[in-house]
Amino acid sequence: MDHRFSKEERLRKRNDFQKVFREGKVFRNDQIAVYALLNNSEISRLGITVGRKFGNAVKRNRLKRIFREAYRLNKQLLHRGVDLIILPRSGFSDLTLTAIEEKLKILLVHIDRKLKDEISSH
Repeated sequence: MDHRFSKEERLRKRNDFQKVFREGKVFRNDQIAVYALLNNSEISRLGITVGRKFGNAVKRNRLKRIFREAYRLNKQLLHRGVDLIILPRSGFSDLTLTAIEEKLKILLVHIDRKLKDEISSH
């Protein structure tokens, strides 16, 4: 099991972000929204967007690092290539890795199941 988070696993281009926002499905819980879009690849890619309402640059970057780590530890829950964008929702309070990881795990399993159903229905 490879737990690294390489450059190929990151959404970096504006066009890639826009495509996921435009064509992807949204999965939410009380503190996180995740946009997901199948990418016809074996590799899932991650993008994270944190708005200014979450604090200064130091706080936003810390939140992104925590989300990136939570994803890295649980990316094996996705069984096909998916482009993901994570957006923390307003009222986001708990900044611990374990709390974020638990919420993200639930969403990743749900995303994998829904996209699997979508593929089998076509």
